Amino acid sequence: MKKMYSREDLILYAYNETELTDTVLIQHSIDGDPLVENEYKEIVDAVRALDEILLEPDEKTMNRLMQTLGLRSEV
Repeated sequence: MKKMYSREDLILYAYNETELTDTVLIQHSIDGDPLVENEYKEIVDAVRALDEILLEPDEKTMNRLMQTLGLRSEV
């Protein structure tokens, strides 16, 4: 009998946060079930998109901070 893995399990797997036994079983599930494979690919795409987001403060915020600290802004 095949174990069904949740979306949360697949997310943990995508971030390499699963135990070794679960890792092997999840990979087997991905390899053997096109629906699980597609869901995993969607998760991996989302993870990649999140990794590409640059989190930077707004330029105005940086200028105000630099001004408050008495430093010249080079932004």
